[in-house]
Amino acid sequence: MLEAVFWLSAILVFWTYLGYPMAMGALAFVRPAPIEPRPRPGAPTVTVVLAVRDEASRLEHRVDNLLAQTGLISAPQIVIAYNGCTDNTPLIARSLAQRHPHVEALGSPGEEGKAGALNRGVEAATGEIIIFADGRQMFAADTIQRLLEPYTDPNVGAVSGRLIILETDVPAVGGVGTYWKLESWLRDSESRSGSVVGSTGAVHSVRKELYGTLPPGLILDDVMIPMNVVMQGFRAVRVNNAVAWDVPAPSSGTEFRRKLRTLVGNLQLVQHEPKVLSPGENPLFFRFVSHKLLRLVAPLLLLTMLVAAIPLSQPFYRGVLAAQVLVYVLGVLGLLFPIRVLSLPAGFVLLNGAALAAILKRRSDASAIWHGTSTPTPWTAPDPVELTSPAERREAS
Repeated sequence: MLEAVFWLSAILVFWTYLGYPMAMGALAFVRPAPIEPRPRPGAPTVTVVLAVRDEASRLEHRVDNLLAQTGLISAPQIVIAYNGCTDNTPLIARSLAQRHPHVEALGSPGEEGKAGALNRGVEAATGEIIIFADGRQMFAADTIQRLLEPYTDPNVGAVSGRLIILETDVPAVGGVGTYWKLESWLRDSESRSGSVVGSTGAVHSVRKELYGTLPPGLILDDVMIPMNVVMQGFRAVRVNNAVAWDVPAPSSGTEFRRKLRTLVGNLQLVQHEPKVLSPGENPLFFRFVSHKLLRLVAPLLLLTMLVAAIPLSQPFYRGVLAAQVLVYVLGVLGLLFPIRVLSLPAGFVLLNGAALAAILKRRSDASAIWHGTSTPTPWTAPDPVELTSPAERREAS
């Protein structure tokens, strides 16, 4: 009995972290679903919805980054949507709207959360294509142009880009750089074989006509938006050359809270939209369960493997038990002492710790509160040619 429990848990863990990514990679190779562009008269009009809260220190810098986009026939409309601010974000947003004819400021003194800000921003949008942007990340010069290219295929309803975590002399907290490279590869495989389960929140877009109003307090807009698109019969794809840059989290605590919020958001999404768990209504049901939900239960499966292996005396189970303990010890050490060689086990422990906390926390009113980001000062995103390390150049190519 214990062996059966062990192997069932082991198979599900294997599928979560290795089997599903390998299956998506194989499917993308064997049965690719290429984007099929068709000629259309003129370029689509564009609105950027910049949802911000407490971003006074870098809002102007971020708007300048968006206004400097290249390759567009005309400047995009930029709607700055904010609410619940405790700093000078509203004042700066209104000042930017007065100075730039393409910028609008939409604010609310109440607490509507990010979903409320996005809903108001899309409602005010005049463009055919809505680009979603955050305050912390920066776009490469041609990001919007690259996001628009797949829309020449009428079957494409949502397009997301790629987030690159800049490498620094200090390893990214919790192996976040390695995590994003692996996650980026998986999303690319999903896109090349059909549709992605979730967009990259820092850089994604949708046809305005396919945007469904988000439920109040929704956390994962970047999962709900592409899911709605696919359930309407369109594709949600990803392009590698539409790049947003970010800097690593300043601490393990910050990265843990980000992952916790995302994982709690998966539970909340199921609660808000039960149809995502219906194979008949959601074409991405299998991918959603494999990519999102199994990661939530992975720590319970790992714990089950650990407990089941303890009374089993065969050398194989003893080896698995020792390997698990070793990974956890190395992961904790990697979180306490950010050494590059320990970044992968540190990321594994942090991700599973956040998943376990999400299950215990479930959804509370506080989980949906939209907090400002923690990078305190503005920064400038590099062009790929300015990157200093070969690893960074490979990721940007």
